[in-house]
Amino acid sequence: MKLAVQIDDEENLLAEFGVSSPDYDALEETWQNYLEEKVPALAASDLVSVSLKICSTAAIKDLNHRYRFLDEPTDVLSFPMWEQGGVFSPPRGWSEIPLGDIAICPEVVKLTSDEENRDVSYDFLLMLMHGFLHLLAWDHDTEERESEMFSEQENLLRLYLQKV
Repeated sequence: MKLAVQIDDEENLLAEFGVSSPDYDALEETWQNYLEEKVPALAASDLVSVSLKICSTAAIKDLNHRYRFLDEPTDVLSFPMWEQGGVFSPPRGWSEIPLGDIAICPEVVKLTSDEENRDVSYDFLLMLMHGFLHLLAWDHDTEERESEMFSEQENLLRLYLQKV
């Protein structure tokens, strides 16, 4: 299995908000290794893909309103293809499997990072991991699940940082 990330940052928003561009090869390798370990059913597929859209504040606010009925911007949104009732249910036997889309807003990430005196590039990476886990049906709708998900996104980020 190969994992590919399609990136759309046509507006060059990462640079505009001081976010260091991730090492996308290391990101793909991290996510691929994670899937091979945690979701062995995907190993039979030739290609697994994730679409990543870097959004303006207006664009993410529109998406948040359209899909979550919240009229405010947010840092990251995920649109999983194979989540059914909180369970990750990808098709079997497909040679190519798109996991879904992640939309992330560097301006909102930067605002939060600045408020909490943290590094914007680190927080951006953390939100990437957060969005990826949502594609696999992880959620933070209860305290217990939030604790598990946030711990897992930190683990994923550590794995990524070991590769760069």
